Amino acid sequence: MNKTAIKKKKILHTTTRLVLGGGVEKNIYYTVTNLSDEFEFHLSCGADFKDDLFVDHPEIKIIICPHLINTIHPLKDLKALWFYYRLIRKEKYDIVHTHETKASFITKLAAWLARCPYVIYGLHGVTFNDPMSSLKRKFFILLEKLTIHCADLVVAVGYDTIEEYHKENIGKNIPFQVVRSGINIGGYLRQALQTEEEKLLFRKSLGINKEDIVMITVGRFSFSKAQRYAIEAFAALQKKYCSLKFLLIGEGELLTDCKTLAQTSGIPVGSIFFLGYQKDIPRYLSISDIFIFTSLREGLPRVIVEAALLQVPVVTFEVEGAEEVLENEKSGFIVPQANADVLISKTEQLILQSSLRASFGKISHQHVIKYWDMRLMAQQLQKIYNRNIQ
Repeated sequence: MNKTAIKKKKILHTTTRLVLGGGVEKNIYYTVTNLSDEFEFHLSCGADFKDDLFVDHPEIKIIICPHLINTIHPLKDLKALWFYYRLIRKEKYDIVHTHETKASFITKLAAWLARCPYVIYGLHGVTFNDPMSSLKRKFFILLEKLTIHCADLVVAVGYDTIEEYHKENIGKNIPFQVVRSGINIGGYLRQALQTEEEKLLFRKSLGINKEDIVMITVGRFSFSKAQRYAIEAFAALQKKYCSLKFLLIGEGELLTDCKTLAQTSGIPVGSIFFLGYQKDIPRYLSISDIFIFTSLREGLPRVIVEAALLQVPVVTFEVEGAEEVLENEKSGFIVPQANADVLISKTEQLILQSSLRASFGKISHQHVIKYWDMRLMAQQLQKIYNRNIQ
């Protein structure tokens, strides 16, 4: 006798863009690919979508909303709202799980209007802490206050993010749960260079010697990532330590400005490397001695987690989520934002003390292994989904 197939519960994830590389995109990717045997997942985003992202997962349905863009555009935003209202009504999703600022504003409201049984607001950062005018900040806070009540649960990547929202009296009465943005730990470690010979050869291919101390940073070149502070710190330190090298990975609107800053700061040619976008970041981390992170705003700084996983000691500005990854002075250095003197001082300590680098790297690695496995993230979300599906 054939058993009747059990119909999977249907869940929609929404985000403004879907190009695997950022923390939000990885979060969604690991969630749906780990749980697709149990749930029917639909993913929807704007036109900024990498076509081959889910080529190996045909069971996951991709829906493009042509009206969903990152900037505020009243006409397109209304069209996107109507698009998602109709989609949610038609598909009768059991859960809508939203991500990123713009998609969350629109799809939380659409899900509420369409009377979706359960709406989850995936909170990956603090929107209103971006560098912006006071008026714009007040506008974003108002939008959050108006739309957050469309959600039944807030799932945040860290406690700092929730605290920032509660400080502004946003969503205090809405249940929340922290689910850390997981990493494919085994896969990430396998991508790293394994032997000293491999590391030496890769260093040589970049023009870096075995005895050089290598600093590295990873992130989009933008005002909020603030690589200018890292470049200025490197310029000061390189004058004292000529064997110091600096790798900068990423692209963005301020890349040209940062290259100009490096030139005007007198950094010698062959000491600083702007490497653009790189897929194989673990290879670069595995030849690095110090990870420097000068971001001014984060939700949970995923790149710090990745550096710690590969036992690269971290110096970071005090930013949301940093203290959830590192314990200051015990597994890394957390310094006041925009304080160049302290940034230089703490980085210099790591340059001079190889034993401190090793200690920070080992302790932070153990912490990440325990709390940031993507399988743990998937298990936590699985419980949330099953608990709240009617």
